[in-house]
Amino acid sequence: MKTTKTMRAICAWATVALLVASLVACGTGPARMADDLVSVPVFEEWFYEDDQGRGGGSSVTFTEIEVDGMPAWNIAGWITRDILWGDVVWGWNELDDRTRELFQSAAAISFMVRGDGQRYRLMLQVPQVRDYGHFAVGFDTVAGEAIRITVPIRHFMQPSWAAMIGRFRPENLTGVVFATDDSIHATPHEGGTNSARGYYELTMWDFRLYVPE
Repeated sequence: MKTTKTMRAICAWATVALLVASLVACGTGPARMADDLVSVPVFEEWFYEDDQGRGGGSSVTFTEIEVDGMPAWNIAGWITRDILWGDVVWGWNELDDRTRELFQSAAAISFMVRGDGQRYRLMLQVPQVRDYGHFAVGFDTVAGEAIRITVPIRHFMQPSWAAMIGRFRPENLTGVVFATDDSIHATPHEGGTNSARGYYELTMWDFRLYVPE
């Protein structure tokens, strides 16, 4: 596992093909929520991890840059099918006390992304899930365009194949993790049998939680 330890920002397997268009707002400012909610920037330490420790051939580069005067992170690489469920994950898996407190009342999570037109996943991880069936949503990016993704916490669900544990309980949260989607496989991969690989690249910044005033 690799981490970055400069300025920290909030940032696996399960996918829920659920992100209604109304959850996605274009622009550079915070998305508007209910009048009694305020958006709070959240800062955490990033981690990122490929699947090579599981025998895969996927890769990831994780670079800190600047967008609109704000710290941002560019994530890019190749996804392969050298193993059945090849993927790359990134996010944060150690919550500080402030973030834990914010999540207790958070109504939504929000972030800016400039992507490549492909689908990605966002998961809220809890230790009670032991089959990778984490509470998750999928979100689509627009190639070359900066958009704001805003996801109500109530929209995170376990996939139908998972061992269900009931509703998401924020007091049990251990990680907020992004992942490549299973659809990111394109051209033949030279190294594997019955394998394919696909390139992915996106930039993310301005992570926020919406909480009551």
